[in-house]
Amino acid sequence: MPPFYAQQPSFFPRCALCTYTKQTAEAAAQYDRMKKMGKKMNSLNRFLSDRVDIILMPRAGASRKFKLTGLTLVVLVLAWLVVTLGALWLWSRAYDYHLTKADNELMRVKMKLISDELERGRNYLALTQTTEKQMRQMLGMPGGKFINLPKGLEEKNRQEDERAKKLFESDLKDFDTEEFEKYINSMQETAQERLASFQEIAWYYANRREGLHSTPSIRPSSARISSGFGYRRDLFGNAVGHMHNGLDFAGKPDSPIVVTADGVVRHTGWVNGYGQAVLVDHGFGYSTLYAHATGIKVKPGDVVRRGQQIAFMGTTGRSTGTHLHYEVWKDGRPVNPRDYFK
Repeated sequence: MPPFYAQQPSFFPRCALCTYTKQTAEAAAQYDRMKKMGKKMNSLNRFLSDRVDIILMPRAGASRKFKLTGLTLVVLVLAWLVVTLGALWLWSRAYDYHLTKADNELMRVKMKLISDELERGRNYLALTQTTEKQMRQMLGMPGGKFINLPKGLEEKNRQEDERAKKLFESDLKDFDTEEFEKYINSMQETAQERLASFQEIAWYYANRREGLHSTPSIRPSSARISSGFGYRRDLFGNAVGHMHNGLDFAGKPDSPIVVTADGVVRHTGWVNGYGQAVLVDHGFGYSTLYAHATGIKVKPGDVVRRGQQIAFMGTTGRSTGTHLHYEVWKDGRPVNPRDYFK
């Protein structure tokens, strides 16, 4: 069998011809590109070498003519672009600088306003401290958590105010946010202390007011006092005297009996030795008893107010005549009712 190349004798010549044709086409294309580029370079060279006339024709006066080459014109245009772009860049930098400076000045003014407001707030807190002391003195408060303030507190507040003033007057780049936060926390703590103190004063006043309303302070009857508080001779003939725990008011039958302080009725009805009686609990350790009465107008659980009529004067129980037996008890012990009214 003959070899492969012998069977196709024309294969190798055809491949060589194709390769030669392809290389020739590429060389021709590259030659065309170089030719076109040469034409462009020649055109550019002619433009740069040619003379350009620039004529200025003002409305009045003679015209002026400037003769330049193309290269000179290109250089001038490029120089103008560089100068213009540089001027724009410098203007933008200057604008940013002045804008930042204006913002900083505005921020400094705002910080000054904040400083003034905080200082005004601190002055108000100092005023509340003075008001607090005056209120405690008026109410006669015996003591409290906030009466005796720690020593050096006012000096400490003054130093904090001085540090805050320097802080707000400093440049923004030197502004200490941690120091500012400490100052705000200090004002907040002081305000909370003042609030707690005024709450304590309000609580004390409310309790004192209730205590005043709950303290027997008027006469239970306008009748004359026929027997006082203390030991006395027994009115029913016994040889041994006894302790008289109240006052007796002798008056006409059905004379009104009024309660001497605000309170709650705890008992109404018959009590051995006292006849028809009314017991009123006033709170704060006070209670009062109204005995030998008649025509009781209240019942247990009723809330009564000072000066309210609760019964009429009678002679019920162990009594020698129409009168009111009135007792005042304080912390479980009888006390002299005369000490509680004029």
